[in-house]
Amino acid sequence: MIINLSKSVPLKEMCKITATGFTNKKPNLIEFVLSHEAIIGFATELLWTYNSIDDTKKEVIETYQLMVDGAPSQAIGFYLTPSSPILMVEVNSLTEISEERVKHIKCKEINIKTKNVDVYYEIRDPSEEGMQLNTVEPYELSGKNVMNINIFNDRMEDITKDFTVVSFQINRRALKQFATMLLVWANNCKEGGRYMLPHVGKPDSGYNLGVILTYDSIPTRFKCQDLGSASEYDPSIG
Repeated sequence: MIINLSKSVPLKEMCKITATGFTNKKPNLIEFVLSHEAIIGFATELLWTYNSIDDTKKEVIETYQLMVDGAPSQAIGFYLTPSSPILMVEVNSLTEISEERVKHIKCKEINIKTKNVDVYYEIRDPSEEGMQLNTVEPYELSGKNVMNINIFNDRMEDITKDFTVVSFQINRRALKQFATMLLVWANNCKEGGRYMLPHVGKPDSGYNLGVILTYDSIPTRFKCQDLGSASEYDPSIG
């Protein structure tokens, strides 16, 4: 699959992001902090999922934390820090879609440095010839493909420890749009840069990352930051 890194996708697909835990505290913001390698890993795995299913097949992908889980994996292209909640990506489970609301969303665009010259990125499917062996993807080599999830209340106090799972509901069509914009972001990201997702309830805010949050989603932003390597959190990762 060839992805154009010089263009934003049309913003028309939705997703739903929520958090659950044994608490009555109300989350006001979820922050996904990803290293550059984790952004690429996340996008790669989502595009592979897009290629492997159709628009009706439901799929749930769970990523467990380093140290907390005995065999932490990179199920969605990255490792989760020990302090993060479990991340659950639910594909083709989203039914709350209002195209009329989407039409009124006005968001900002990521600053694309190669906008005047087309730059492409190739994602090779694991089923392709030459990809049959148990190969290591470039983003995995350093073990720096790490994500951290933080949850804040309305006073911007960190309440992450009170939540056990963050759910990311997204339909197949949106996978490609979101993954494409993750790769565009990875090609243009700066350390510490933050991007809020557009939200149906807040039509004049957010950036085009390929998806729009449903009305009942928790406001969410993405941040690029070097989080070190997985082995620094979990000695079992060699």
